[in-house]
Amino acid sequence: MNAFPGMQDVWGQLPRMKGYTHLAACFSQPETSRETIAAHLQAAIHKITSALPWLGGAVINPNTSQKCTGNFTVIRCPQTENILKIQDRSEDCPSFNEILHDKASSDQLDGNLLSAETAMPDAYTETEANPAPVLTLTASWIQGGVVLDCAAQHNILDMGGIDQFFQLLAIALQDKEFSDVVIAANTQDRLSMFPLLGAGDKRYDHSKMRCQSSFTSTPRPNPPPGPKPGFHYFRFSASNLTQLTVFAETPSTDDALSAFIWKRLSAIRYRHQNPNSITGFSRAVDLRRTLNVPTDYMGVTVMKTSSRMTFNEMEQSSLADIAAQLRQDVRRVRDQYFLRSLATLIAEEPDKSTISFVDGFNPDTWINASSWAGAATHRLDYGLLGKPAFVRRPKAKPVQGLLFFLPMMDDGDVDVLLCLNNWEIRGLCEDLEWCQYATYIG
Repeated sequence: MNAFPGMQDVWGQLPRMKGYTHLAACFSQPETSRETIAAHLQAAIHKITSALPWLGGAVINPNTSQKCTGNFTVIRCPQTENILKIQDRSEDCPSFNEILHDKASSDQLDGNLLSAETAMPDAYTETEANPAPVLTLTASWIQGGVVLDCAAQHNILDMGGIDQFFQLLAIALQDKEFSDVVIAANTQDRLSMFPLLGAGDKRYDHSKMRCQSSFTSTPRPNPPPGPKPGFHYFRFSASNLTQLTVFAETPSTDDALSAFIWKRLSAIRYRHQNPNSITGFSRAVDLRRTLNVPTDYMGVTVMKTSSRMTFNEMEQSSLADIAAQLRQDVRRVRDQYFLRSLATLIAEEPDKSTISFVDGFNPDTWINASSWAGAATHRLDYGLLGKPAFVRRPKAKPVQGLLFFLPMMDDGDVDVLLCLNNWEIRGLCEDLEWCQYATYIG
């Protein structure tokens, strides 16, 4: 085994993370030929992987055994060295103009066509003949355009890492040089990013993050027959987002938008729930600044916070009250000592499947959110490709209650992707307050 030194970390060791996160950018095809674009992409990728060779590695998890989930790390692998894949999907996907006309609705970019890698929540099984790449960039030609799908193994890179990869791609396609700071942040030993606690140090109680081991849990039963949830996009304009931050009494667009979505969806669900039932909102929180980790660091440095209210409390709470609760729960985990305590627990626990950042999630009453709004992907200049017309999470297996904020556009608009049952989507589309701020895309 020829492992890259310093690639094994702490935060990326949970087996529940095993899978791929996808983000796709679509460009109109300029008058430049496909051959020229392909050559520029290949040169850019060569420049990136020469600076950060581990991006062309394969993810392995050696030393797994009964009651031990092992550790994820990266090895050198000739089969995964070239992370760029190029394919022609002109006959399989809608044309660029069709996608643009429909504002890139959720059905138009099929992840199964745009990448060979699975998409979370689906896991994968690596073999010697079919290793798991750290990252792939698949360029798919469509009529009038090209789609670049980045698939990143989630134990090794989080969305901050994908954002940084797209920034490196934009720099390379403009034939500019990478910052020494960025390269240094992503070549240092991941275990040295921040100190764990010592044997005699006081630990926090993390019992709420404990769950049943995957070694002893029984497979989940198949869902009952009936309508399945689906993904739907909504757009929030910059001006409407500004209004929401005013009403929510918060400078954070993420807090205001999260509070608004939670409140309006809870109002729809309230009709089918006991007023004293719990509704929850989980969201991913970037920990880089709290842990004094470089903001350019591409490794996993996120965890989830959970906020809870009864449906009755939600009904009676103002947008400002809900936003304040969300912010309070973020502050609770943005404590360096708390995070070092949790990281120490993860490092010391042989069976890491007994740890989960999300507890109590119920898809009928909860929302599980990830905000990618701060990612620069939409606003970057990719050389001869220019700026993307849109950025999307390609269509993947639906999971009720998932929510994604897509990267903010140049004009400040934000598209959100919700996975809900049809009656929930219909309820939102008929909700006057929701429709005042959100425009349905599909």
